[in-house]
Amino acid sequence: MKRVLLCTMMLYCLVAAISKAEDKVPQTPPIGNAPALFTQEGTDPPFQSILDEKRIPIGKNSTEGITGSRIRVNHDVIDKCETGKNHIPKGIRIHTVGNSMIARKDFDKWSRWYQEDGNTQIFRLFAGEKNVRNDRPLSARVEAFSDLNWQKGDWHEWEGTYTIVKPGGCSIFQAKNNIDAWGVMINLSGEGDIKLNHRRHQEDKVIAKNMTGKSFLLKVRDNGQDYEVFLNGQEMGKGTFDRPEGQTAFRWGMYLGEHEIKHDAMIFVTGAKYK
Repeated sequence: MKRVLLCTMMLYCLVAAISKAEDKVPQTPPIGNAPALFTQEGTDPPFQSILDEKRIPIGKNSTEGITGSRIRVNHDVIDKCETGKNHIPKGIRIHTVGNSMIARKDFDKWSRWYQEDGNTQIFRLFAGEKNVRNDRPLSARVEAFSDLNWQKGDWHEWEGTYTIVKPGGCSIFQAKNNIDAWGVMINLSGEGDIKLNHRRHQEDKVIAKNMTGKSFLLKVRDNGQDYEVFLNGQEMGKGTFDRPEGQTAFRWGMYLGEHEIKHDAMIFVTGAKYK
């Protein structure tokens, strides 16, 4: 009897150990023998199951949010960038598929899509997700945006280090006017390429290729009409987009517009700051 009890206890401990190990899996980017960029604790249900269980309301902003698995950034790798010591700005809000104006005090409610670890912001989207807060089709997003906004006049600038963990075809940065729309946009392809997207006058161009598992420093300057874009300290382009009515602000994260999310996507932004 004692031997049976002992065997049962040993089997229980083994199962518990395996379960715990599976709950915290190191995630390694698909580039040679590069170190893991993060670990993940827990799992995330498919978006359809969230809808089926009515965990998020349709047609209005949710105040409950949806929590998710915990992402732990490998700071030994991520924090070595030029902006690694910059603290995440306090005066920001986030926009997800279920709420467009989430205050900092409520960020933890929305950890399925947005988290912070040290000086790094973690943005995630999952296959099949879409906007549910209004009737705009598809339009999945998770973005942070600044409380700083402006009209034509003084120059303002934003900078931060992006790490492309799981690429997806989306916008990852916008200088966006609340009436006249975005003036300049930085896009990420499903293959990990970074593209500068001008709204007017110029053709778009790829400014970095094959960035999956890699990092780059982005800086954008904007004065409400003109803009300049820099990658790793080098000017990539500049242009003009008239915005006579509204106010412009910086937005960063992931936004798909009217496109489907075909697979999970995740990016890190480390040391974002603006002035």
